Amino acid sequence: MNVIVIGSGAREHALCRILDKSYLCEKVFCFPGNYGISQIAECRNISTKEDIIRECIKINPDLIVVGPENYLSENLAGELRNNGLNVFGPDSKGAKLESSKEFMKEFCQLHDIATAKSQTFVDFEKAKNYLESFNGPIVVKYDGLAAGKGVFVCTNTNEAIEACKRVFINKEFNQENNKVVIEDFIEGRELSFFTITDGEDYLNFGSAQDYKRIGDNDTGPNTGGMGTISPAPILEENLNKIIQEEIVEKTINGLIQDNIAFQGVIFFGIIVNEFNQPYLLEYNTRFGDPEIQSISLRVKSDFLSLLHSTATKNLKYSKIEFYENKKSICLILATKGYPENYPKNTEIRNISKFKNNDDFYIFHAATKLIDSKIFSNGGRVLSIVASGNDYRECRKKVYEIANMIDWPEKYYRSDIGANF
Repeated sequence: MNVIVIGSGAREHALCRILDKSYLCEKVFCFPGNYGISQIAECRNISTKEDIIRECIKINPDLIVVGPENYLSENLAGELRNNGLNVFGPDSKGAKLESSKEFMKEFCQLHDIATAKSQTFVDFEKAKNYLESFNGPIVVKYDGLAAGKGVFVCTNTNEAIEACKRVFINKEFNQENNKVVIEDFIEGRELSFFTITDGEDYLNFGSAQDYKRIGDNDTGPNTGGMGTISPAPILEENLNKIIQEEIVEKTINGLIQDNIAFQGVIFFGIIVNEFNQPYLLEYNTRFGDPEIQSISLRVKSDFLSLLHSTATKNLKYSKIEFYENKKSICLILATKGYPENYPKNTEIRNISKFKNNDDFYIFHAATKLIDSKIFSNGGRVLSIVASGNDYRECRKKVYEIANMIDWPEKYYRSDIGANF
């Protein structure tokens, strides 16, 4: 099969790698891709929706996998399907579970899915007045897509008001039509849970624990993710059963009841309170980054077959297998200053000396090649992933390599997987 992956980050690098490993795979294309992806796929510098659709029709692949959330919210998957192509990824209606926090809350309320209580505001003063009636922690969420940076977990009212100012006054995410969802803070442990569905049948696709904040011990602003461990250590049998019955099945049945066609992956961001009760924090409608980097090294079954069967509504004939007892850790190397201001075009000098294999891989998120030299091209730049028999073994490997990479501008957290 010929496959096209849409996107340019470490998530798409991980997808290209695991698709390319399939015995069914003849060739992988990636639009636009990056330097690391170009080592295993044919990259084409195409990024507008119109150009992507035109090139996909021209190549006529057996499968298209849409990686980033912005393309999904713009209905790229839906338009490609309308042109008779097999696509893994929901259309804009399904993607709204992620692209609108307000829609997500309404969906949960309608289908009795446990989530934090919330209210939606489109005006700064009304949001401010509401927040002034609170004491203690509260969560402010920008309603649209914000590359993982639109959620503010605030310790007090003043912080929450400042978060609203960033949305409404500073207009950091959108110049008009801004909206926030303000929700109760739930104390607990987080995990990422993945389910693949073709709109009728579904299969669970592993779990991970994500470290979202920039600093050690979960301090500082939220990022797109600074590392993951997989599987999520807290996901024991009873909790898995509750999540399955109270969140996953209710979501799948809700999509069917609401006539929302969905062929892709649903990422459930879940928090578990002290009573082992899970609450849904958010939906994502694509593979998580950096979750997929760590999960992908644990997959045993054929990934291309799985995604193709989803895109063709034949998931009931497919399966998912992981290597038994295999663990993995992903460590993000970012540019110093991320997620605020950071330099670009900084040279990474010795990365080619580290050889990838089935138990170790360096995925590229933002790299480019200039005159045979590799340079950074963004905030989160590399994902170092190791798999092994236990978290300690994986942790030792990723930090060993992180220390050896010759890149003066690198930054990474020192506590990914430290407590396991």
